[in-house]
Amino acid sequence: MYDVAIVGAGVTGCFIAKELSKYNLKVIVFERKAAMGLGQTKGCSGIIHAFQLPFNSLKGKLCLEGNAMMDRESEELGFSFKRVGLLLVATNTITKILLPLLKAYFSRYVEVEEVGREEILEMEPNLREDVKGGLLFPSAGVVNPVEMTYAAYRFAKENGVEFKFNSKVKDISRKPNSFVLKTSGGEFEAKYVLNCAGVYADEIAKMVGYELKITPGKGSHVVFNERGFSNHLIAAIPLKPDRRTKGGGALVSVDGKAIWGPNLVDVESKEDTSVTREEIEGLKRKFGRLFKRLPKDVIAYYAGVRSIAGSDFVINQPLRNFINVAGIQSPGLTAAPAIARRVVRVLAASGLELKRKEKLIKYKFTRIRELSEDGIEKLVEQNPDYGEVICLCNLVSKAEILEVVRDFPSFDAVKHITRAGMGCNKCHADIIILMQRECNRTVKDGAGSELIW
Repeated sequence: MYDVAIVGAGVTGCFIAKELSKYNLKVIVFERKAAMGLGQTKGCSGIIHAFQLPFNSLKGKLCLEGNAMMDRESEELGFSFKRVGLLLVATNTITKILLPLLKAYFSRYVEVEEVGREEILEMEPNLREDVKGGLLFPSAGVVNPVEMTYAAYRFAKENGVEFKFNSKVKDISRKPNSFVLKTSGGEFEAKYVLNCAGVYADEIAKMVGYELKITPGKGSHVVFNERGFSNHLIAAIPLKPDRRTKGGGALVSVDGKAIWGPNLVDVESKEDTSVTREEIEGLKRKFGRLFKRLPKDVIAYYAGVRSIAGSDFVINQPLRNFINVAGIQSPGLTAAPAIARRVVRVLAASGLELKRKEKLIKYKFTRIRELSEDGIEKLVEQNPDYGEVICLCNLVSKAEILEVVRDFPSFDAVKHITRAGMGCNKCHADIIILMQRECNRTVKDGAGSELIW
């Protein structure tokens, strides 16, 4: 008998698991993929939003709360987080006139500065010369979303949460004081069930008789190889909201590469992560208008599928001890820590006894690219595998790859957690051979299919 069963190990499910691991509870998490964060989380932009409109919506409130928590979460869990700031740029006379009014409105909720044309061009030399000014939101930031999710997973695991991967929930039946979850890995019983199943949250809710409508919405991105092309998250101030961008922009990744997107494409399949040439060209046209030139070298493109459940997040309890945490589209990554705190409060109000553990185990993933030369030398003395660099582009060592593989024999997980092989494929063969030889385990992709090299 488990106290809490969580369905879904995306960023929301893992942060809830992390928060629950601080209490004397028996918690289990089910994930249909081979590792955490390889569904909706993997396909997002990696943006920590400064705000979300409307401010009085649930996602608007949880976005601000989650943003304010991010420095502490990054320190506690050990994932990379950079506050690069958001620039909303005025590209015409009308939006320039609106700047003081917009600043007055936003300043009621979030830190914002009005910046002039010369200052913006100094901050972003590649912007076109005829920009009129803009607004700077310094609290906006960037993360690697799968790394962030992995950090929450490891904290939860080290502190007693049980995870079942490649484990699909097929049915949920209700008993007087508990639920029985039938999965591809057997049957499990829990007093509380949290539905964090992303685009499949409607199917999980239906198992207990609750109708929840989830609409998939694909968002595509294009990734450029050029680092430092822009220093901030950049978007034009729109005169008219464009549903097809969902607030997309000329973004920057946590390692400095330019990422443009996302758009919004209606799709039938919840697994449709295809990217068309038309979508790539559309993103380049839309955001290329802001700059003197395009960034150099498109090295990748990818898409994620949003779980849209209306205009807001859905956090409710349609029947006793069953809680939906659904429709967590953008800014779900930003809001994840705040959502976790909110769900814990809901559980406590529902009767779950929460007794804090006296001692917690903290886990930090070591990355050689973040260390000084002296730090790397000391690390190599302790473990020579840190001295063998497998991915030269992103400075990822053999030891880092093996640490992930011990949890997940999944190439997709290794790539997204360590960033080895992200942006080029020169080291892909070395990574897969290393995984097979050193770990003596079958290597799988994110969907759980075997990879043969």
